[in-house]
Amino acid sequence: MVNRNKDQRVNVLGLHFDNVTMTQMKENILRYMSETNRDNLFIVTANPEIANYATQHSDYQQLVNRADYVVPDGTGIVMGAKMLKTPLQERVPGIELMETCIQIANEKQQRVYLLGSKPEIVELAEQQLQAQYPYVNFASHHGYIDVYDQHIAEEIAAFNPDYLFVGMGYPRQEEWLQRYAKHFTHTVMMGVGGSLEVFSGTKKRAPKLFRKLNLEWVYRLLIDWKRIGRVKNVPIFLYKVMKQKIGRR
Repeated sequence: MVNRNKDQRVNVLGLHFDNVTMTQMKENILRYMSETNRDNLFIVTANPEIANYATQHSDYQQLVNRADYVVPDGTGIVMGAKMLKTPLQERVPGIELMETCIQIANEKQQRVYLLGSKPEIVELAEQQLQAQYPYVNFASHHGYIDVYDQHIAEEIAAFNPDYLFVGMGYPRQEEWLQRYAKHFTHTVMMGVGGSLEVFSGTKKRAPKLFRKLNLEWVYRLLIDWKRIGRVKNVPIFLYKVMKQKIGRR
């Protein structure tokens, strides 16, 4: 377990975010990899949807806050922290943090396990990543599993991954990692939502201009109107942040 610096945490709707940059997270992971202990490194990348959900599910909120790092994956989180006058340095997108980990794995010739999505999606993601990062030893399994069946965890443990990325969506992915963490040794564990679909090439990320302007959510909405229900989470989140701000006075 990492000793998180309390002074660097920012409370947004009860989630304790680490005030870190992507560069600092890379340094933290490299430092962790240089250690010889058996402890895992559990990272949660939380966006406004997750923060909203956590306000209504205390068990999940506590699970997230027990993570070694909670990073702000979402412009809304950065906006909320600024509204509370406890600004975060920057957004740390989960998909980019995952890719940073894979880049480290490529340099160190490490093992990466991908769990989640449909069989054809995760297989394609593994193929695409293997082509891009030839020095990584990849393995994968789809996410259509019984979360109470520990055989998958045992299979992953036999692979002995340095990194385990679970793309099942919240809260399932974090709950799965918590349930089976004891099966793994010195493993970076992170829920990655729909990142496997992006790495498979079946979904596209927003162009760099949208990302630079923190408008990735707008691009997603433009290409997929079904996401309108998820976008509604942002004003609900900001309303709750305003209540948190008023409650501090």
